[in-house]
Amino acid sequence: MVMTRLRTARLAIDGGAPVRDPHTPWPTWPQPADGAVEELTAVLHSGRWAISSPRRGELAERRFAAMFAEYTGTRHCVPTDHGSSALVIALESLGLPHGEHVIVPALTWTATATAVFRAGLVPVLADVDPWTGCLHPDTLDPDVDARALIAVHWACVMADVPALSAAVAPRGVTVVEDAAQAHGARWQGRPAGSLGRLGCFSMQHSKVLTSGEGGAVVTDDDTLAPVLEELRADSRRYGPHRRERVLELVETASMMGSNFCLGEFAAALLCAQLGLLDRQHAVRNRNYERLSGLLAGIPGVRLLRRPPAQDRLSMYEVPIVFDPLPPTADNTWVAHALSAELGTRVYTPRTPLPRSPLLRPWTKPAIAPLSERFTEVHRGRTYPGAEYLAGHAVLLHHSAFLGEGQDMEDIANAVAKVAAGPRPCGARTHRTANTDGTDREAFVAPEAETDGHD
Repeated sequence: MVMTRLRTARLAIDGGAPVRDPHTPWPTWPQPADGAVEELTAVLHSGRWAISSPRRGELAERRFAAMFAEYTGTRHCVPTDHGSSALVIALESLGLPHGEHVIVPALTWTATATAVFRAGLVPVLADVDPWTGCLHPDTLDPDVDARALIAVHWACVMADVPALSAAVAPRGVTVVEDAAQAHGARWQGRPAGSLGRLGCFSMQHSKVLTSGEGGAVVTDDDTLAPVLEELRADSRRYGPHRRERVLELVETASMMGSNFCLGEFAAALLCAQLGLLDRQHAVRNRNYERLSGLLAGIPGVRLLRRPPAQDRLSMYEVPIVFDPLPPTADNTWVAHALSAELGTRVYTPRTPLPRSPLLRPWTKPAIAPLSERFTEVHRGRTYPGAEYLAGHAVLLHHSAFLGEGQDMEDIANAVAKVAAGPRPCGARTHRTANTDGTDREAFVAPEAETDGHD
């Protein structure tokens, strides 16, 4: 009854009363874990603020590496200063020749593609499944001659890494997981990051596990682990000795590296935050399931389809997809309208990489040959799945799901109110064309299947 009444109410964006009381706060982010202050204080007085310091007790970086390897079910974890750095050293560790192709999804943050350039390789963009937002074997071009594939777990859904691996293995393609948005997600019981040959994580400010900035590579490959250490620490890795007042890094120098080391303060913070992560997952996932049930009663609105094999969610962003969009509106208007109703930021997905202003390799003369190959290989390609989600979805940050069930009621009521479309008094709408000149509505969503997973 509430939703029915709201569908005819004046929108907050047009001066009407918002669904949510403006004085009702949303959960804040980030949320420091119990023990975070003690961890940081210990580093402050330890005399060791970086791994490139003489040994005086155990490094927080080594402690976090062991904790995160156990959390992801892998044998090795090499922390880095950023998630982007994790991708760079993961690709460099494969030893691919200069200019080889790496398959990257068209709908992801630009660092997934720019890391490929930084490793001396060429990203080849592939379309995503409009139901999941992830690469799928059916979206891959078999004619693309690639040596690696980066499978991004997008928003709150995992890519089917086993299926992707089976599809590309006959061609000698290595699968690297970009799990920057999937800490703690599981696929048939296996943690995100443990499914490909290498798994890369980001601990940037907005991620579910954060130290402000940070990253990590995990792997079960005993031959790659020491190479990864060298690549992130200027050709040095941890030596066997544990003597006090002696530098723990040894110049093994089997491969030239760079300085991508995680600082001790960030590592200590991650040790504390990791202990909180699963409790936060439980709250978010409970609220997600509640919202899923509430949205089921709103025609033309859906969450991403969660593959049955994904038996645990990790929510970074939660896309709400409108099939179709409200009359005469685009999803930018929907995001603004929902933000006004809820008093929190609702936003659109990032511009697909084929037309992203952040992916312009030709602006860097030093990589001109790679840029020319990138431009040539993408000539005439289209990405209807990525464009559909970019034009039909709006996103909520995972922090919105750390509250109570009433928060989900508010979100569902706001969606029901906005889904009816702009009222005659509110005409602030516009349409956006795809790069090929067609309207975003030209892509028709597949008919819904009743498999019990959104």
